[in-house]
Amino acid sequence: MVIDAVGAPRNEHLRRAYGRSMPHQRLPKEEARTAMAEFVVDYQRQSADLEAVNSRYTEAEARGEFIDRLLRIFGWDVHNDAGLPQVRREVVLERGSESDIGGRPDYRLRRHGQDRLPIEAKKPSVNLATGVDAARQTRSYGWSLALPAAVLTNVAETVIYDTTIEPRDGDSPDVAVIPGGRIKQSEYVDRFDYLWLHLSFESVTSDDYYGLYSYAEPPRGTSTFDRSFLAQFRNWRLVLASDVASCNPDVQASEIGRRTQRLLNALLFLRVCEDRNIGQYEALLTSAQSDTLLDVFRSADRTFNAGLFDVLTTTNYTSGALTSVIREMYWPRSKFTFGVLRPDILAAVYEQYLSERVELDDLRRVSLAQKPELTHAGGIVPTPAWVVRHIVAGGLNALLLPQQPVPADLRILDLTLGSGSFLIEAFERLVDAEVAAGNNVALADRAALVKDHLFGVDIDGAAVEVTKLSLLLAVLGIEPVDLDRGRNLLPDLSKNLLVGNALIEPDFDDLVPSAAVIPERRAAVAPLDLTSAFSQVLKNGGFNLIVGNPPYVRIQTLSEFMPDQLAYFQDARSGYESALSHNFDVYQLVVERAFKFLAGDGYLAYILPNRFTNLVPAGAMRGLLGPRLFRLVHFGEEQVFEGRTTYTALIFVGPLSSDPAQLELVHDLSVWHHSGGADLAQIDRASLSTEVWPIMNEARANVFRKMDESAIARLCDDDWVNVFVGVQTSCDRVFFIKPLSGSTDETVRFRDSGTGQLYEIERGILRKALQDKRFQAYGRNPEPDALVIFPYEVAPPPPGRKRGTATLYSAERMAADFPKALDYLTNKHADLADRDVTPDPGDRFWAYGRSQSLTKLDEPKLILRVLSLTPQYVLDDEGLVAPGGGDGGPYYFLRPTDNCPYSICVIQAVLSHPAVDAYIASRGRAYRGSYLVHRKEFLKNVPIPTLSDAAQQQIENDIAEMQNIQERLRTEEDTAISTTLTGRHEVLRQKINDVVSNGYGLTPQDLLAVADG
Repeated sequence: MVIDAVGAPRNEHLRRAYGRSMPHQRLPKEEARTAMAEFVVDYQRQSADLEAVNSRYTEAEARGEFIDRLLRIFGWDVHNDAGLPQVRREVVLERGSESDIGGRPDYRLRRHGQDRLPIEAKKPSVNLATGVDAARQTRSYGWSLALPAAVLTNVAETVIYDTTIEPRDGDSPDVAVIPGGRIKQSEYVDRFDYLWLHLSFESVTSDDYYGLYSYAEPPRGTSTFDRSFLAQFRNWRLVLASDVASCNPDVQASEIGRRTQRLLNALLFLRVCEDRNIGQYEALLTSAQSDTLLDVFRSADRTFNAGLFDVLTTTNYTSGALTSVIREMYWPRSKFTFGVLRPDILAAVYEQYLSERVELDDLRRVSLAQKPELTHAGGIVPTPAWVVRHIVAGGLNALLLPQQPVPADLRILDLTLGSGSFLIEAFERLVDAEVAAGNNVALADRAALVKDHLFGVDIDGAAVEVTKLSLLLAVLGIEPVDLDRGRNLLPDLSKNLLVGNALIEPDFDDLVPSAAVIPERRAAVAPLDLTSAFSQVLKNGGFNLIVGNPPYVRIQTLSEFMPDQLAYFQDARSGYESALSHNFDVYQLVVERAFKFLAGDGYLAYILPNRFTNLVPAGAMRGLLGPRLFRLVHFGEEQVFEGRTTYTALIFVGPLSSDPAQLELVHDLSVWHHSGGADLAQIDRASLSTEVWPIMNEARANVFRKMDESAIARLCDDDWVNVFVGVQTSCDRVFFIKPLSGSTDETVRFRDSGTGQLYEIERGILRKALQDKRFQAYGRNPEPDALVIFPYEVAPPPPGRKRGTATLYSAERMAADFPKALDYLTNKHADLADRDVTPDPGDRFWAYGRSQSLTKLDEPKLILRVLSLTPQYVLDDEGLVAPGGGDGGPYYFLRPTDNCPYSICVIQAVLSHPAVDAYIASRGRAYRGSYLVHRKEFLKNVPIPTLSDAAQQQIENDIAEMQNIQERLRTEEDTAISTTLTGRHEVLRQKINDVVSNGYGLTPQDLLAVADG
């Protein structure tokens, strides 16, 4: 780089002379070191005058002449010579006042539009070694942005602070300085490597940057700033809600919560304005202390026209409560820098805020309690910011053309707003598109982008208010605003952001009339005529993009906390096909609803539980998605949500297509997040039906295709094998017992698993059982680990019938033959009475919940461990009982039918083959730890290979030997014998797998492809 006589880079003079940007060129590190030496020489020529206490040299001059140049040496495009849009600039500049109070950092160094390092500038005459306010201000910026570090510089000295440490009143300027983080300008050359590591574009934008500070970027809503802000905000909420409750005796808890929320939003908005140099600093506090806050609200309402400031005109309050809260919004009571409070940060904090509601006791004392349905679900888990960005970008990519303005007819909808993070991200991308197209995006233009293009709904009025506030702050931006002359500066979003239930139309009154006539119950359901509200959009074809993260709420939660909504959903007239299933989830209804508002050529982008690909009740939803799905990102066992085990996927839907859909199988979330690394495959459009979707990579797909083509039958669909559930007591903790010492041939002693009480029961009513037993492949007659109370008489089928009978014991039989069992079960009557039992047993409360499998237990059968790492099919010919069915199992039973030409051992061998287990897994689901679910739905289409008589005989012989080995291993004490038996077992297992592989025509390479998948 060439430096001219007065110290400014020659390129900078050329840029100013020609009035246009020249391409920004980053210096290699060694050239930058040379430039730094020249920089130090230039500064030292003037340093005495610039650092003098009475120097008139300003901060603005220091920035323009030296600090901008310093950052360019470190590779930063300070003046945006690259012409990037505002939201994607490397450096965001603040050209405000030189105050040490509030405001925003003078520079924010960024990566991909995300803040990485704030830098606060001071003039050289400010002594950083004694400047308490400058240090606190700098640290507050980094802490409020949830970043690991922040930099303070006056050219003469540069200080790097650890901003994970909360700033406190009374801290000296040396508190939280990182080791070696105070560097004089005379050391800039000698310590250049240190500065390069902490300040250069190369380092700050690298994946390794946070490692300098042993810092991991916290999930949204979990940083120390987030938690501190939420705690203080929660306290403000309590103070204001208590005041509103006291001053408005006729207002109930829900309305107190809404008014408190609106009041907090108004205060927060004005406080942010002050720190953004919009209005006078501490004007809000002054107005509260002088009891003129209502006048300020009225003036703000005229200026902004945002519907934020009318709450005080209808609400009584005391000035003391408001003043106490407002006072806490300023340093030192508040450590936050409101000027850097980004809408997405605010949304993340508010997500936790929304999990609580205002409650009143009989004395109208206010408390905050978590909403019951969220307590049941474990609270709110914020959608990670990177997920929000990926979903919105994936939906908008086809709708925003490069270097073209936002289409006038673009309409974006989030049916379940929450804190509004998806609409905030969409807004930023719309601004980005306008700037890239060369258009001005001033305040009025930003207002129009929100008003014309963004829409949302939420049943929680507080959530809608939060979204409104966040979007209005985003619209407000950073440009100066004249509060005295401004009028109607912000958009009215009352018709864009709606409060109500996006899933329930006003026909609720006809479908659930018993609830509709009770105001409190109808208000809790919040029916919303969404079709009318969005009639103009629908008239123009519907929404072009629908985005979001629908709530995951199982039918069981609906039944307990939202029974009126459940009644509506399950009424066929409501139109929700998914709700006709016995076990649906609300996210399925949201997808159904979304399709009613989605344009025919529109796009939908959601994050959903990935089980929708194979869950039987999700068939209706799959039928909607299948014809239009173009991309599915399947996270498998990788966990997206912090602190929550939820298996998820991203779906992207577009116009109808006959082309295959792209599948991305993510095995390492961090790798995919940063580089997009995943196994890529395609799903044929024909496979994207209401049936289970195959989820596999390309290599596995080829192997499974070979298996399908070689099949002579399907396990269940061709009626070769009957798969049935184990016993379904609906109260296993009562019926399954663990025998204790002291049991006799006549009775068994045990302890109640709940109370620990000791009982004795007749052995004649008990059967050997498996309750939580794992198996070894190809085993036989596993040792039982429990006994089960079996109050049934099972009779073989009569002549000409295939099915026997299972008759529940009568009260007389129980009293006569099993009085101890009857006594125990009578003591557990409350637990047993709380079940759904089919068929109705009348007074015989000891019946199982279901009894359809009881006659199938005694003949030889395969017992399948439903949830397992490896195939666990074991032969049982002793009539063992096991609890049955479901995702987590624990057990299913299998038995060949009369139509099956293969023996039970051959079926055992086929199902135990690793390629077959992989085939099942591709249609099923996996839990964390690679545990696979083996449900009937995933088993039924397993292809059965051709096996010659000789092959079948070899399988049977080998399995017989393996079973004998396993039985001997149970008691063998000679370690050498145990080792050789185990080795022989493995040889036989491989021989059986080879026979089955040959039946499918699989090669060793095919098996490797399956194993690697």
